Amino acid sequence: MVLLIVLVGLWTQRKPIASGYVDRYLAANGVPATYDITELGLGRQRLVNVVIGDPARPDLVADWVELRTDVGLSGASVLAVKAGAVRLRGKLVGSVLSLGALDRLMPAPSGKPFTLPKLNLDVADARMRLETPQGVVGLKLSGRGRLDDGFRGSLAAVSDRLTTGDCVAEAVTAVMTIGVDKAAPSLRGPVRAGSVACAGATVATVGADLDLALGAGLDRWKGQARIATGAARRAIVRTESIAGQIWFDGTKAVTRVDTKLASGRFSSADISGASVELAGQATIGRTLTIMPGSYVSVAHARLASARLASLSALGAAGAGTPVAPLVAALARASVTAARDFSGDVRLGWQSGGPVRIGQIVVSSASGVRGAINDADIAYDPNGGTLKVAGAGAIGGGGMPEADFRLSQAVAGGAMTGSVSLRRPYAAGGASLAFTPLRFGMTPRGNSRFATRITMSGPLGSGGRIDGLTVPVQGIWNGGGRLVVNPDCAAIGWERLTISSLNLRTTSLRACPVDGAMLTLTNGRPGGGLKLAAPRLAGTLGNSPVTLGATDAVLSLRTLGFELRDVAVRMGAQDRVTRLDFAALQGKRSAKGVSGSFTGGGGQIGAVPLVLSAATGVWDFDGDLGLTGAMTVSDAAEVPRFNPLAARTVSLGLKRGVIGATGTLFHPDSPAMVATVAIRHELSTGTGSADLTVPGLSFADKGLQPDDLTRLTEGVIANVVGTVTGEGHILWSPERVTSDGVFRTTGMNLAAALGPVTGITTEIRFTDLLGLESAPGQVATIKAINTGIVVNDGVIRYQTLPNARVRIERGRWPFAGGDLVLEPTLLDFSDKQERRMTLTVTGMEAAKFLQQFEFDNLAATGVFDGQLPMIFDFTGGRIENGTLKARAGGGTIAYLGEVSKENLGVWGNLAFQALRSLRYRELNLVMNGPLSGEMITEARFAGLNQGEGAKSNFLIRRLQRLPFVFNVKIKAPFRGLFDSARSFYEPARLIERNLPALIEERDRRLKPPSVQPQESETVP
Repeated sequence: MVLLIVLVGLWTQRKPIASGYVDRYLAANGVPATYDITELGLGRQRLVNVVIGDPARPDLVADWVELRTDVGLSGASVLAVKAGAVRLRGKLVGSVLSLGALDRLMPAPSGKPFTLPKLNLDVADARMRLETPQGVVGLKLSGRGRLDDGFRGSLAAVSDRLTTGDCVAEAVTAVMTIGVDKAAPSLRGPVRAGSVACAGATVATVGADLDLALGAGLDRWKGQARIATGAARRAIVRTESIAGQIWFDGTKAVTRVDTKLASGRFSSADISGASVELAGQATIGRTLTIMPGSYVSVAHARLASARLASLSALGAAGAGTPVAPLVAALARASVTAARDFSGDVRLGWQSGGPVRIGQIVVSSASGVRGAINDADIAYDPNGGTLKVAGAGAIGGGGMPEADFRLSQAVAGGAMTGSVSLRRPYAAGGASLAFTPLRFGMTPRGNSRFATRITMSGPLGSGGRIDGLTVPVQGIWNGGGRLVVNPDCAAIGWERLTISSLNLRTTSLRACPVDGAMLTLTNGRPGGGLKLAAPRLAGTLGNSPVTLGATDAVLSLRTLGFELRDVAVRMGAQDRVTRLDFAALQGKRSAKGVSGSFTGGGGQIGAVPLVLSAATGVWDFDGDLGLTGAMTVSDAAEVPRFNPLAARTVSLGLKRGVIGATGTLFHPDSPAMVATVAIRHELSTGTGSADLTVPGLSFADKGLQPDDLTRLTEGVIANVVGTVTGEGHILWSPERVTSDGVFRTTGMNLAAALGPVTGITTEIRFTDLLGLESAPGQVATIKAINTGIVVNDGVIRYQTLPNARVRIERGRWPFAGGDLVLEPTLLDFSDKQERRMTLTVTGMEAAKFLQQFEFDNLAATGVFDGQLPMIFDFTGGRIENGTLKARAGGGTIAYLGEVSKENLGVWGNLAFQALRSLRYRELNLVMNGPLSGEMITEARFAGLNQGEGAKSNFLIRRLQRLPFVFNVKIKAPFRGLFDSARSFYEPARLIERNLPALIEERDRRLKPPSVQPQESETVP
C-alpha cells in the first residue's frame, strides 16, 4: 500500500520527472534517492535500481517498478503498478506507521473516509522490516489484481519474539491469503506461535486459523478464528491443549464476540479432569461486557488423591458418636462424587462492575446433583463485596436431600436463610433430622442460627442411642468464635444402649458450663454442660439397673467429665449389685473413655463382701474395666472377719458379666491373706467367687488370727504356723452355696486348756460362708499341756454354723492308757459356758510318775476316771473330776531322804510307812480352775506296808488297823505336779523362780527416766 502511494505520487509528478525536475523534487522534500529510468512513455514508465533514503540504510529498495498510466481531460492517472522485488523499512510509533524518508513524499491527509484505490497492482515480492514496540516483524506480500475489487494475493508475517506487557510470543508466523471484493478486503489463513508466555502462564504451539472480512472503509470487521494450542501451564495448573472457536462482528465502536473454547485434559495440585469449557457472548467497546448466560464448565473432574484422602479421613471424624455412620456415609458419597463430577457456572460481567452468577449446577457420575437456580450472586472484585441470594437443592448419590434458600438485599448487607431436609438422612443404622435450620448474618459477619436435632445411631462398640433430641442455638462472629447453646435446654432420648445396658426414655435438663455448651475460639473447643441430679433407669442384660448422681459436668475444653455421688444399682431387688463412687472423672481417649474414681464402694450380687474406700482408674470401650485398691469387709451382720485391704483389684463388666480379681492383705501389715476371683452374670443373678490362700503365716510377734477375725478372740492366741487352702462360693437368685479346703501343718497355739503344739489338719467345708464342714474332720496334735502334757493326739470334729464346733471324739495315749475327749458341742458365738469331758482309761501310775520325772516316788496301779471341764469368759475349770484305782490297788513308795527335823513319833512313823505302802483303794477328786487354785482330794484306803519298808513292833500292830488317808491338796493345776517335785528338789524350785527374781531385781535397780510422766505438760 505504501508502495502504491509512492508510485502514484511519482506518477503524478511524471512531467517534472520527464523534464528533469524529479531530482529537484526529491531534493526539495529532503528525500535522498537514486534510480534509473529505462522506459518513459505516456502509457508506460519503468524505473530500475530504485533506492530511497540513506544509501547505507535505505527505506525502500526496488529492482524495478513499472507504471501504466492514462492521460485524459481530467489529467494523468495511474492505472496499474507492477513491481519486482521490493524491500521496505518501517517503524510503528504508537498507532502511526513511519516509512522513514518516504514519509516526506506522502500527501497530507484528506479527511475523507478510507477507500482502496481503483488501481491494478501486481507485485512479485514485496517485503518489509517493521519495527514495533512489541518487536520486529518481517512482512512479505505478493499478488495481483484491482485493489478495490478482485485483488488476490498472499501476505506472510514472521517474528522471532513479540512482547506486550508481561506476555511474550516466540516464533510467530502468519500466512494469509488476501482478497478484495467490492472494496471489502478479506484475510484468511493460519497464525502460529511457537510459544506464548503471560504472567507465569505458558502455552506451546499456539495456532489460530483466521477468517477475517473487513468493510470497505476498514471500519467494520467480521470473522472467526479457530484456535488450537499445545500444552498450557500456569504454576501447577496444566492442560494438554486448548481448542475452540471465536466469532466476532463489530465496528470501532463495539464488537460482539462469541466464544467457545475447551481445554484438553487438565490437572493441578487439587483437581484434574477431562476438560474445562468457556462459552458465551461478550461485547468489546468502551467497556468489556460478558453477557449473562455465559458459562464456565468442567467435565469429568476428579479431586487429587491427597484431597480424596483428606475427604475420606473426615469419615472417621464422628467415630464413637451416633453420627459416625452418617459422617462416614457422607464422606464416602463425597469421595465417590469427587472422583468424577462435572459443573457449570452461568455468569456475566461488565468491566468496572461485579461478577454476577445466575446459576450453579454440579453433578457427579455417582448421582449427586446440586444446583442453585435463579441465583443472584454478585462479587465485586474492586470492593471485595459479595451478595448471595437464591434457592437451591442437593441430593442423590448417597448425599442428604436438602433444600436451601438465601436472601440478601444488597451486597455486604444482612443475610438470612434456611436449610431443610426433605427426609431424614440415614445410613448404617443411623439417622439425622432437624427442623428447618434458620440463620441470619449481620453486615459485620455475626451470625445466629437455630434448629432442633433428632438423631439415632450407634455409640462406640455395642452401643446405640435412638431418638436423641437436642435443641441448638448458636452465634458465630464470622471469624474464629462460635458459641452454641448459651442457655439451659432439655435434652433426651427414647432409648440408649451401651453393650448390654439399655436405658429407657429419659429427659434431662442441661445447662451450659463456662458460658455455653460448646464454644470454638480459633479452633480451640470450650464450654460444656452440667446435668443436675441426673437419674437414669433401664436394664443391664435382663436385669434392672439405675444410675444416679448429684451432678454431672462435661467440659469440652478438657474433653473430660466428672460425676459426684454416683450410685449404680444392678440386678433385681433380691440380688442387687451396688456400686457407689464419691467422685468419678473421665475423658475420651483413643480407646474409648477412661478416668479415675475415689470413694468407691458397693457389693456384687450375693457375694458376702462389702467394698469401700475404693480408689483407682477405669476405662470403657464398650466394656467397663476398673483397677485400683479398696477395703473389703464381711457383709454378715456379725462380721466373720475384720476389714481387709484389697490391692491390685481388677473389675470388669463385659456382655453383662462382672469379673473381678484382687489380692487381700491385712490392712496394717504386708501380710497377704488371700487372692479372690469373682464372676457374676447380671442377667441371671448367678455367679461364683474363688478364694485362694497360698500361705497365711502367723507368728509370735507378727500376724495373729484375732487380727483377722473376732471369732478367735478368747479362744486361741499366740498362734505360730501357716494356713493354705482355697474356697469357692456359688450363688443364684434362689440360693448361695460354698465349699473349700484349708490345711495347716505343725501349728502351735495357746488355748484355754493350755499350750497346744504340732496341730496338723485339713478341713473340708461344705458351707464355707457358714463355716460348716463335713463330719469326720481329723486333726492330729503333737502335744497339749493342760498341766499334764499329753502327746500325739487325734481329734475328729465338725465345724458348724454360728461359730460352733462339734467334737466327735479325741484320743491321746496317756501313761499306758488312753485320754479320750468325749463328744461335745462347743459354741463360740457368745460368752457362754463350753463343756467338754476327758475320760481317762487304763492310766498306769508307774508310767504316769515316770512321764513327770518323779524320781523319788514309785507307784503301781491302774486308774480310770473322768475330768469334766467347763470354759467361759473367766477361763477353764475342772468340775468333779475323778480318778479311781482299779480293783487290786497298788503301791506307793517314797524313795527320797527323810528330813532330819524332829517330826514326832507319829510323823516319823508316817514317813517310815511311806517307804513302801500298799493300798487297795485310791480315789482322786479334782475341782478348780485350770489357771488358778485346784483342789484335789485324795483318799487312800486298805493300806499296809510293802516290801522293803522299815518295821517294828508298833508298825506291825498298826498294820492290823483299818488305815484310811484323806489328803486335800490345794495348788494351781498346772503347777500341781511341779510343786510336788519342788518339795524334795530345791533345784526345781530355783529353776522355776530364778528368772522372775532376776527380772524383778533389774526392774528395781533401773534408774528413773529423765522426766517421769506427769498428768499435765511439764516445761
